[in-house]
Amino acid sequence: MSQETDKLIEVIALIAAWVVVIFIHPTIGVVSGALCGWIVGVFFTDTVIGFLSRIGVDTDGLAVWEVGAALGFLGGFFKSVIKK
Repeated sequence: MSQETDKLIEVIALIAAWVVVIFIHPTIGVVSGALCGWIVGVFFTDTVIGFLSRIGVDTDGLAVWEVGAALGFLGGFFKSVIKK
């Protein structure tokens, strides 16, 4: 193969890796957030829903796992970068 072909394959692989990271990372955040929200909801449903309603969130029909999934989705995009 020529050097141009190798470079093209490298660029395509890099783009594919970024697409995987962009779609898979938030999806993992949603799943883990929903799971953690469900576990918290088993013990503290009234506390979490009561807090949300006190700060002005419409909590009619809202489950704690849905809150966890939404926060996990947002957390999948907003990560802090640690630099040394």
